[in-house]
Amino acid sequence: MGWEKPFPIQEESIPIALSGRDILARAKNGTGKSGAYLIPLLERIDLKRDCIQAMVIVPTRELALQV
Repeated sequence: MGWEKPFPIQEESIPIALSGRDILARAKNGTGKSGAYLIPLLERIDLKRDCIQAMVIVPTRELALQV
């Protein structure tokens, strides 16, 4: 992805998400919000389990294409 350091939203939210707690955050476009929730989500997936472990639901098709 070319990231060299986390965005502020990621620095604040990733440790919380990795601990299993819920997050509610707001930030402007282009500030790393997708990475803020997708990085911890992917880290928690157990590749040995053959089942759905995560689901991302978004309100619009446009946002679905971005995620």
